[in-house]
Amino acid sequence: MRFRVLVLLLILSLCAVPVFAHEGREVGEYSIVFGWRVEPAYTGILNGPEITVTRHSHEEAADEAEHGEGDHADEAEHSAGEDHHAGEGVTGLEDTLQIEVSFGPASRVLNLRAVRSEPGSYTADLIPMMPGDYTFRVFGTIEGVEIDETFSAADGQFSSVEPIEDIQFP
Repeated sequence: MRFRVLVLLLILSLCAVPVFAHEGREVGEYSIVFGWRVEPAYTGILNGPEITVTRHSHEEAADEAEHGEGDHADEAEHSAGEDHHAGEGVTGLEDTLQIEVSFGPASRVLNLRAVRSEPGSYTADLIPMMPGDYTFRVFGTIEGVEIDETFSAADGQFSSVEPIEDIQFP
């Protein structure tokens, strides 16, 4: 009987894999959702940031006007796992937005490109080489609106980079 309980506990612990959401944020009339393409992120494996930019739907804009932008922005941060793609995807931003990644004192601007099958979605390639918290700065313009937003894994909304040894075998 004791063996069965231990096996059951082992199975349950293996099923309890941590799930990380993307971070959602409201900037003016836009929703920005940010995170890794593949989570959890591991060292030495091709990955990269992904960002989705949508316009608020008319209902969201009315709600924001009624309740104030601060309340709505707070809700977005706490509901990053919900559907933030309800509005229309903003296209053409690969020419007006930039993403800078930093880790410790090192930083680099990445080449942002549109994800063809998903209007308003963008990505960049990155192979993180050190485990830990990476920070991304998204800056430039969205349809003429200046933005400068920082997203950090240290805030817990998307995963830190894990060492590849965690999943290597033998």
